[in-house]
Amino acid sequence: MFKKAAVLAVSCGALWVGCGVDPEMENEEIVSNLVEAGFRVDDILVADGKVYVGRDAHVTLEASREMLQSADESTEEQYRTTNQVGTGVTKICVNSTATFDSYSMLSQGLDLAIANYNERGLRITFARGPSTGCTANIIAQTTSGTGGSAGFPSGGLPYGIINIGTGLQGYSADVNEHVITHELGHAIGFRHSDYYNRSISCGAGGDEGDAGVGAIHIPGTPETAVVGGSVMNSCFRSTETGEWTGSDITALDALYGTGGGVAACSSYNFTSYRGQNGAQIRCSCPATSSGTVWGTDLYTDDSNACAAAVHAGAIPSSGGTVTVVIQPGQSSYTASTRNGITTLSYGAWSGSFSFLGTTPVQACSSYNFTTYRGQNGTQIRCSCPATTSGTVWGTDTYTDDSNACAAGVHAGAIPSSGGTMTVTIRPGLSSYTASTRNGITTLSYGAWSGSFSTSP
Repeated sequence: MFKKAAVLAVSCGALWVGCGVDPEMENEEIVSNLVEAGFRVDDILVADGKVYVGRDAHVTLEASREMLQSADESTEEQYRTTNQVGTGVTKICVNSTATFDSYSMLSQGLDLAIANYNERGLRITFARGPSTGCTANIIAQTTSGTGGSAGFPSGGLPYGIINIGTGLQGYSADVNEHVITHELGHAIGFRHSDYYNRSISCGAGGDEGDAGVGAIHIPGTPETAVVGGSVMNSCFRSTETGEWTGSDITALDALYGTGGGVAACSSYNFTSYRGQNGAQIRCSCPATSSGTVWGTDLYTDDSNACAAAVHAGAIPSSGGTVTVVIQPGQSSYTASTRNGITTLSYGAWSGSFSFLGTTPVQACSSYNFTTYRGQNGTQIRCSCPATTSGTVWGTDTYTDDSNACAAGVHAGAIPSSGGTMTVTIRPGLSSYTASTRNGITTLSYGAWSGSFSTSP
């Protein structure tokens, strides 16, 4: 994994023979195997006597041969299974070198990355060595630069080394956590989530190649990548939080889940999901009779999720499994008492969550539509009381600081007696036209940075 601005510095172009290739026959065979397996030649890099794909995933001779093996003539399935960590591995010890430990941010990032994996309740756990009971080992060592590298599993074992750039000492612990989590992901078999178009996270770069081999889509995860959408994106940003995204968790559960239940809601940091509105996270709660919660039906994303679930009626106080739905921040949150849980009121907050099957339509007045600028096409379903007045600018397309309910009546989306409508976020316009409709007179205005429209 490389910092976005640094990725071009390690790119060697289309011909791998121009990148300081080790002339030994072993590397030649690895490259040949990778090409046969479907990797693009311009994504195979030989540097310092090792062969890499995707710029940071080291491929050993054994791993390259496994990519060509097929017990059932299905190389896709063989790669997906054989190049994962085998069931005989239950505890992976990550042993950092003394030099690695001398970099405080790298060391802290390693602890956080290990915690990332362990809080998921997977069939494999990680421990920082030295430790006992290790069924596999990974060495964490330093390299130059501000990125990292690792390799793919082989023989049922994780790749044995992760290299982390000492330049990361100048970044936050969260960024170090992100990069180390990423490289450990390679070591247990994950490809880049944007392998097909590395420019998504890096700003440049092409398709790493798969030809149906070596980049098997994990069911339940998006088939397209977005910036910040996964810890396994090719390049990282200086603003990374180091936390899993919803699709990362789905992928981990698919490859290394125990198959016995879901992770605890308390293991999630829901504030890290801001901007992923509509994302759903299934998690479990123990018996819960108290906890700090702000809001009613829509809760601040730092609320105790299990206490909120009891309050919302999603589970009884004896516990159960819920689906948390990520929602946008609200301008205010209302206190109430339900099901033995009393919540608190609060003002504006940047993120919320609700629970699947329990979320009523919220009042349009609870939304600040100016905060949705840039999210063009986003639709918010909300309700309005009886409305006969309100300040509105525009016709059909309205400035995003307009009274939404009055705009809905003007547009004919709802009657003046009130109702439920859909607000669609639109880009700003150079001008807005006044008109009178349905008892509502709107105003004209010049250029404005954001708009919305309304529909039934």
